[in-house]
Amino acid sequence: MNQPGTPDNIAAIQRRYQDEIRRHESTIEKLQRQWKFWSLVRGFSFLASIALLICGLASLWQLRTTWFWASATVFVGFLVVVFVHDGIDANLKSSRIWLRLKRWSRARWRRDWQQLKYEPPVVPDEFNALASDLDLFGESSLFQLLGDVESPLGVELLRQWLFYGADVSQIERRQQAVRQLAKCDSFRERLRYLCHILSAGDGGPRALLAWAEAPKQVDRRGILVALARFLAAAMAVALLAVLTGIIPLTAGGPLLMILLTLNFFMTVIFAGRIHGLFNQVSTRHGEINHYIQIIRLIEKQKFDSPLLAELSNELFDPAANVLQGTSRLGTIAWMANLRRHGFLFIAYLFLQFLFLWDFHVLNLLQRWKRAYGAHVRNWLANLAQWEVLAVMAQLSVDHPDWAFPAVQAADRRDAQLVAKAIGHPLLPNSTRVYNDVTVGPPGSVLLVTGSNMSGKSTLLRAIGVNAVLAQMGAPVCAAAMAMSPVRIETSMRIVDSLAEGVSFFMAELKRLKQIVDVAAHVERDPRVTVLFLLDEILQGTNSRERHIAVTRVIKHLIDHRAIGAVSTHDLELGHTAELADACRPVHFRESFAHRNGRKEMTFDYRLHQGLATTTNALELLKMVGLDEPDSGQ
Repeated sequence: MNQPGTPDNIAAIQRRYQDEIRRHESTIEKLQRQWKFWSLVRGFSFLASIALLICGLASLWQLRTTWFWASATVFVGFLVVVFVHDGIDANLKSSRIWLRLKRWSRARWRRDWQQLKYEPPVVPDEFNALASDLDLFGESSLFQLLGDVESPLGVELLRQWLFYGADVSQIERRQQAVRQLAKCDSFRERLRYLCHILSAGDGGPRALLAWAEAPKQVDRRGILVALARFLAAAMAVALLAVLTGIIPLTAGGPLLMILLTLNFFMTVIFAGRIHGLFNQVSTRHGEINHYIQIIRLIEKQKFDSPLLAELSNELFDPAANVLQGTSRLGTIAWMANLRRHGFLFIAYLFLQFLFLWDFHVLNLLQRWKRAYGAHVRNWLANLAQWEVLAVMAQLSVDHPDWAFPAVQAADRRDAQLVAKAIGHPLLPNSTRVYNDVTVGPPGSVLLVTGSNMSGKSTLLRAIGVNAVLAQMGAPVCAAAMAMSPVRIETSMRIVDSLAEGVSFFMAELKRLKQIVDVAAHVERDPRVTVLFLLDEILQGTNSRERHIAVTRVIKHLIDHRAIGAVSTHDLELGHTAELADACRPVHFRESFAHRNGRKEMTFDYRLHQGLATTTNALELLKMVGLDEPDSGQ
């Protein structure tokens, strides 16, 4: 049986990551040496310019002019060195980010979850069971496997795609988009880098969106801007009059001091609030420039995929004018951040205290918001789709032998999920085991039996997680897979609630009732079928009543035309009159061997037809020394 994750593919991807990480490490080492060298030159040139200036002030050897010229020349050289050194510093920071991203990608490919950062999104209550049962969120989860979606709208979109399957036509469009992005390595990686930079800054997408969508306030900004314009104009006229001699300094001096005092108090009172608003748009990290880079990155790329072409056309719709809008905002953001530029800080103080610079920049921001604010959410939502599609493409790149499933609408009588060599995508590539599985059609149930730890729960989760991936439009961990559109319902990890006074058994009954109700509701929708995955249900009661209860639950689901799989130790389920015709029994096996005088149990995790023929509970008791009571007691 051909299956994903062959040793050759695993070795090739491992070498690729090693080479990429080694290349970035080498670049960082080189830049660190350059940084240290130019740091020394920077410090030496600055001290030399100061020393030469002191010599000039002291008129050493009567060469005052020569010393001053030498000091000025060295200081100009110092400024050049600062420019070079800052460029190396920026490249060094960028290379460190690239290295960190590559290490995260390798850790994700290795399923080395401890090396990955994770910020869990909010899970709606209606999806808590599904998210927990299939490990959609949390540590070692599907969300973490996809990873690298960092913008707020990107995280929200990925969450929606995990919970809500797309329709058949949209799944095909997403698959085409993912296939094309998987071939665009430089585009995809650059997009990932820029999105990471954006989310790392203080004024990220969330702050920009909050500012753009904030309701228009009736406040004093209009009055402040008008007052700032009046004071700036008065200052300009007064300065011009004094400098040209129209007004003598004795009269113009006090006027200038009054205007400076007014400007100073306006700055002290309002600058904090204005700068806080500036920070929502862009901080010192230059977020707006990164948005512009992302937009231009998309603009330069040509896409054949209908979905990517559509997203590109939407982004560059002349009505929204995203390039002009972001470029203007970039210019305004630069003006707002003038106070943060080291060499321009003196110029900022001059402009602020003479002409109230911040107030005029605030006016430009408010005008930009009126013109473009309504488009910001659409721009960011569009970029979020690029971000999510890119991480799905990275999954395909990291697992080139994973299949894109065929998700096709079918008559309800033919609804099923058929997978060749399906595995659990969250397990390490080198230890994952693959099996052929068929779930459905309606009127049947896959009954999974076998000993403890043999792989029953893992198989059910593999079916569920891959179904989630399939309906997102992502590749699945299988050699081939075909399925009808499904709504996934699970009961695997039920917990009791002391606060609500709900026992484990009652909590599980409530969950099963919800699944049956959903199946009854979905039965009326010809577009979708319920896929149920039930793992060792109703263990909180005696075996006889459990057998009856499980039979009834499965019978309800079958009657509502749902398809699914049930794992159980109850081998009699396969012979029950109500289920005999519906059950499709499969099982896992264990084997025992004696090594070094000890009996060891092993599993191959391979699926076999029929009911299980062996059990291992008593053997496990013997292996841990609990097979017989101590005769001395």
